[in-house]
Amino acid sequence: WRTHRQRMKEMFPEGWNPTRKLSREAMEALRSLHALDKEMFTTPVLANKFKISPEAVRRILRSKWEPSKEK
Repeated sequence: WRTHRQRMKEMFPEGWNPTRKLSREAMEALRSLHALDKEMFTTPVLANKFKISPEAVRRILRSKWEPSKEK
């Protein structure tokens, strides 16, 4: 994980700040498409479909955060 962390710092020296941000609904759609068929909806395909970077897709798929029910 240290080499990955170092590579990410080299790729994003100011930290992760994507230029295009998806809505919560779009993130859920991305996750559901990937869960539906992982062979068809790969990271590059989803990145192209949602017009975001493959790194953003990887981060969305890896993330488990959910907003609280109160919001």
